Amino acid sequence: MEIKYQFDRHEPYGDKHLFVLALDRKKMKERILVGSDLEVRARLDGNPDAEVLCDRSRPLGTFLINLGHDPDGQWNLRGLMPLNEALHSNRWKQPELEKSAADFLTAEALTGDPAKLYAAYRIWNGYLIAREYRDREAACDRFTREISHLLLAFRLESAMFYDRESGKAERFQADTLYYGRTPEADTCLTLWFPDSQRTSECAVAYESFLPLVTYYLNRLNDWGLCFRQCKVCGKYFLAKSQRYELCSDKCRKAQALQNKREYDERARENNYDLLYKNECQNWRNKINKAKKTPGFPEDRLAKMQAAFEDFKEEALHRKTAVKKRTASPDEFTDWLYQQSNVIIELATAKPDPL
Repeated sequence: MEIKYQFDRHEPYGDKHLFVLALDRKKMKERILVGSDLEVRARLDGNPDAEVLCDRSRPLGTFLINLGHDPDGQWNLRGLMPLNEALHSNRWKQPELEKSAADFLTAEALTGDPAKLYAAYRIWNGYLIAREYRDREAACDRFTREISHLLLAFRLESAMFYDRESGKAERFQADTLYYGRTPEADTCLTLWFPDSQRTSECAVAYESFLPLVTYYLNRLNDWGLCFRQCKVCGKYFLAKSQRYELCSDKCRKAQALQNKREYDERARENNYDLLYKNECQNWRNKINKAKKTPGFPEDRLAKMQAAFEDFKEEALHRKTAVKKRTASPDEFTDWLYQQSNVIIELATAKPDPL
């Protein structure tokens, strides 16, 4: 059972809530759970009644692909700072500051992204805990330092570190984000290894998402999987090789439909183009026959040749209109059939009486 978290004043959760990631290479799936240690373990052991904030199974790689980029620092400005200010304000100003932060955190939590839900929960629950301390200033400092590590991953332009030619994941180094020593929080990760009931390895994060990014990319690198961009919807996905170009059954069906449309269009184009070539040959045959006919009037032959040039010029114009979809193939073929009468009339016309 998933619990819907409320971003309002209530008793803070005393249990430490974790962000737990399990990767399934065989099924190409990732599973993410958010909850207390005991409840998450119970859920992993097959208990559907264990109360967690989140339990999502998604295509492998989704965590890295969707990890929210926050270039303008909105999580700090609209989520963290109002609550920081509320901890230093009198009780009359606090409700407005709390509501401002709660509106932002609620909207982020409702996006369906487990990472955003976890960050929103940690910020709000951390604030509720900090309010209970007599020394608000010291509690606020601890709260801010703790959350700043968690939000650092949102500063990454992208968590998809991979070779642009091969698509294969590259190993990530958290120290690239710092000028000095990398904090321990951004390099440490807890692993739950499989046991008699839990068959998959789980990576557990609390203080920072960055160790999860490192762990995830290293696993993908070991497995030789590739990041690919779907040619239909444009979304990124993970594949077993570069030959995969479509991310889902939905896009495969859309591509199949597009292929059918293109095939039908080529068939229609080939049809009217073939009719045009046949009609050109019909005109050439009649002109060549006239040339070989003894005594055929030179003026009529000249008219036939001039009419042929006009026919080709007009046909080219009409073919272009069909390709640009400003005219239909049926209109072009109807016009072609009418042109057969033109050359027949010129070839069989009786000479003018003297």
